[in-house]
Amino acid sequence: MGSAKLSVVFWDIYQSTLYSDDGTFTSDDLLLESHKPLALNIHYLRDIEADELIEATADEWDKLGVEKATYQPWLKQLGAIWPDIQENDELLFVLKQAEGGIFYFNQSEIGRVASAEFAKQFLRIWLDPQSSYPKLRNKLIGQAK
Repeated sequence: MGSAKLSVVFWDIYQSTLYSDDGTFTSDDLLLESHKPLALNIHYLRDIEADELIEATADEWDKLGVEKATYQPWLKQLGAIWPDIQENDELLFVLKQAEGGIFYFNQSEIGRVASAEFAKQFLRIWLDPQSSYPKLRNKLIGQAK
């Protein structure tokens, strides 16, 4: 659907690409009732420790108003799944809706979070209208101008 690079100040962080089966995205695609397949690929342009990724994920959920009591168990699961990232590594998240989501690291499955709510909240970090990087969001969902 779309692709976008996240850069902060002088540093390129990652190149992200969003995929869907029909090449479109609406906010309804994040509803738990939706069964539309979505995948988010992140190609990292710098080294990042897993702990940094987990901390950034928690920060983004805080900004989106997700309750800490809701996401704390997910952070523990992510801590067991996510590796430290080296430049040019890829992390792919495939939304399986009712089943939650599957993470792949450099094309190999590394773990699953069996929660549809997790899958929705994880993708909201990039796809919610209130995301921290609205220009990146718009490029990902094909609304860049």
